Amino acid sequence: MANEMSAHELTQCAALINASISNVFKGLEALGAQVSSIWEQQRCKAKQPDQGDLKPLLAVVRRILDSESLKFHGAGVVFAPGELKDCEMHLQWWCRTQQEAIQPLKLNLNSRSDRFYDYLHMPWYTRPQQTRRPSIEGPFVDLYGTEQYIVAFSLPIFFDDRFIGVAAADISLHSLEPLLVRSLMRISNEALLLNAEGRVLAANTSSWLAGDLIRDTLNQDMEHSRVLSLIDTSSYWSVVERPAPRI
Repeated sequence: MANEMSAHELTQCAALINASISNVFKGLEALGAQVSSIWEQQRCKAKQPDQGDLKPLLAVVRRILDSESLKFHGAGVVFAPGELKDCEMHLQWWCRTQQEAIQPLKLNLNSRSDRFYDYLHMPWYTRPQQTRRPSIEGPFVDLYGTEQYIVAFSLPIFFDDRFIGVAAADISLHSLEPLLVRSLMRISNEALLLNAEGRVLAANTSSWLAGDLIRDTLNQDMEHSRVLSLIDTSSYWSVVERPAPRI
């Protein structure tokens, strides 16, 4: 009976985390749909989109940033090279200030500068492009952007089967972790949320901290642990219940 109860707890926990992740991607799907609508409108006019055509994106981004269930740090669209008429590379991105205002984020996209923000080689951009699937990357420190420890959610945008960029959102791990921990607290044993490299995103015990690498430890007691994969993305997240009481 205890074994069945434990399995039920793990399933409930995973369902709650999956619901939170799905809500993030629903917002990004709406943002991607708005981009596709703009590209379709400009095609009907036989024109290539430029920065001035992107104004409708702000309303969608504002809805994402105003979410009550999760506190987003920033959101927007990152475009593939050459997609806009008036610039080679471009991010249409907004973030929240410490005063809770929403303002555009300006980054250095000059490839000759030592502060060049080369997003073309960043996993949150390349993975959705290559796999055509949603991606969750991190936690990592976004040194050239927000300088916070963040988790990046991104979704590929295709138009006429051509990759035109990603719709993305950043959530600071500091604000995401409490929500994840509340879900993990449903499990009586020690439980962890891990990313693909075996790094801890959240835990229901003080034995592990966000950012800890648990892969070797997990391999040692894998026979007695339960592992449940989360929502299908190109970035593997899983909930792990270890064979130890929660302390």
